[in-house]
Amino acid sequence: MYMAAKRKVQAERRQKAPRKPLSYWLRPAFVVLVVTGSVTGLTLMLEWMKNPHDWPVENVRIEGDFRYLDRVALQSSLAPMLEQGFFGVQVAGIQVQLQSRPWVEEVSVRRVWPDRVQISIKEQQPVARWGVQGYLNPHGELFEPEPDVEIDGLPHLAGPDGHEQRVLTMYSRMRKALQPLQLQVAQLQLDARRAWHVQLSNGLKMELGRRDPLQRVARFVRAYPSIIAADNGTVMSVDLRYSNGVAVHRKSINKQATQQAKRTG
Repeated sequence: MYMAAKRKVQAERRQKAPRKPLSYWLRPAFVVLVVTGSVTGLTLMLEWMKNPHDWPVENVRIEGDFRYLDRVALQSSLAPMLEQGFFGVQVAGIQVQLQSRPWVEEVSVRRVWPDRVQISIKEQQPVARWGVQGYLNPHGELFEPEPDVEIDGLPHLAGPDGHEQRVLTMYSRMRKALQPLQLQVAQLQLDARRAWHVQLSNGLKMELGRRDPLQRVARFVRAYPSIIAADNGTVMSVDLRYSNGVAVHRKSINKQATQQAKRTG
């Protein structure tokens, strides 16, 4: 009897409980449908965008002032990297490929809607020769172009690996110090002992040693009038590794004329 009464109570409760409206069940179904449709649509759209035939790259614009780079050759080399269409272009890959070229100092790559890839390149500006085959840019950075490239009129610098910027800086300071004589530094070398060797545009060589090279150049500038006065085309080199004088080496006599010499090397 107790069980029958309990079942009756439960049945009455079920009858009294309000039925949930149809919208209660339709709302989550609608959300699921929208999300599924959005994901499917987005996937299809991405596949469509990746199709190179639907979004081809029609124009590649390379900007920059070039003296050594070939604009047409650059565009031809990039053709295989553009076959994936506008949205498939690997911007970073193009940048790495161009940056690996010796004559490229800086490069930036970007897409321009709807069908263009724009590339800006800063070409290397050689200001000095370095060693046998290398060149230095204004920042003292070394780059090595093709062996058949030969640029005339540049100073020839040399030194241990990793000292490119130091040697270029010293060259610039020596060039300024020699301006009163209207002479140029044709060659500048920093050897393994960190001693400086200079050859000027008139063929005269200078030995500066390791200490205070710029002070020794200044002493050479002061002594130059007297050196030239007694030159007669015979002076080969000047040794400035002395505390208060210079040693002049001449062609005609195979000996050394020393003025107030005390070697400090």
